[in-house]
Amino acid sequence: MKKLFLFIAAISLFYFGCTDVATNSINQPVNSSKKMIQLPAKSAPSSKSGLTIASATGLSVSQKINGAIGDILFLSGNYTNLSGNKIFAIATLIIPSGAFNGRQTLTMACDNTYAGLDFSPSMTFNKSLYLTLSFTGLDLKSMGVTNSNVGFYYVDDSGNYTPIPNSGVFVDLKAGALTVIAAQIDHFSRYAFAH
Repeated sequence: MKKLFLFIAAISLFYFGCTDVATNSINQPVNSSKKMIQLPAKSAPSSKSGLTIASATGLSVSQKINGAIGDILFLSGNYTNLSGNKIFAIATLIIPSGAFNGRQTLTMACDNTYAGLDFSPSMTFNKSLYLTLSFTGLDLKSMGVTNSNVGFYYVDDSGNYTPIPNSGVFVDLKAGALTVIAAQIDHFSRYAFAH
């Protein structure tokens, strides 16, 4: 599954194209009437649960990266919701060479409540990083999510939403899947799907 997703992410980036983009200034918050897509509540933990998304510690990955060289952060996990259905999250963050100066430990963590990610430490990049993120097993129909009303956003501390340039946001209602491909991350903060 991990190799398949990395292959899909690499092909998507090749197909949609990536260019070196200088750090963009952050747009003014556009629409605070949006609502983040909420993750379903997690069932009681079991000894067989393995990796989880919405747990006390959360699902995250940290890696020390040389900004001159670049690298890839990969994150995947799942949990069982109260209805007994599996919720999956998978993310790939491509850090191009020259994205920042020096070495830094970068952390990518699943939000415990919403279909999104939190990144740290707080920093701005010389070149955009590219994020491909997917959640599956969500009841998108009951939330009123459609291809025409969902997007991928930077969410500031005041709850304002700024759309993030990307190569596509896709909704699969049957699989309950939300996917963003090659979202351009110019600074570390909180990013999420919203409608």
